[in-house]
Amino acid sequence: PIIFNAGFQVKKKQFFRNFVTIMVFGAIGTVISCTIISLGVIQFFKKLDIGTFDLGDYLAIGAIFAATDSVCTLQVLNQDETPLLYSLVFGEGVVNDATSVVLFNAIQSFDLTRLNHEAAFLFLGSFLYLFILSTLLGVATGLISAYVIKKLYFGRHSTDREVALMMLMAYLSYMLAELFALSGILTVFFCGIVMSHYTWH
Repeated sequence: PIIFNAGFQVKKKQFFRNFVTIMVFGAIGTVISCTIISLGVIQFFKKLDIGTFDLGDYLAIGAIFAATDSVCTLQVLNQDETPLLYSLVFGEGVVNDATSVVLFNAIQSFDLTRLNHEAAFLFLGSFLYLFILSTLLGVATGLISAYVIKKLYFGRHSTDREVALMMLMAYLSYMLAELFALSGILTVFFCGIVMSHYTWH
């Protein structure tokens, strides 16, 4: 519900105007942050002489700690006074969370014992596959929900049924993402964006 609400309430004009910048900070920045944290954890664990871990464990720790929480920052900022900064911080926060989950899932599903150039490209491909397909599934589910609500005849205008159907479609997007081993968070976020634009009557 929190991620769906974030997508549903996002100011789409500001979000998509700054989409490239948000993606650079939220996706690429998270990958860079994950790499730096993982390298730091490797050195830190060696200094403390904590047991042996494999590369996947270090990368998983990096992916977990790369997720930042922008709630406090957003409380300080005023959306009316600094709309650009607010949009960038909000968008980066949501994309950062989703990217961390996608990165963690990609790390867990990938065999990192044989690491070479080909494996690195396969890992990048797996990450992009999860990211892009999760986004497309969210958009598709949002469009389907708009079509279903438009075509269904409730006899008279029934707000309760429409809202219930919207919630069920948002939950369906999450369940489909989990069924296909994609990122449910990213799917629900983009489903919320599409539903707020097309499904809201």
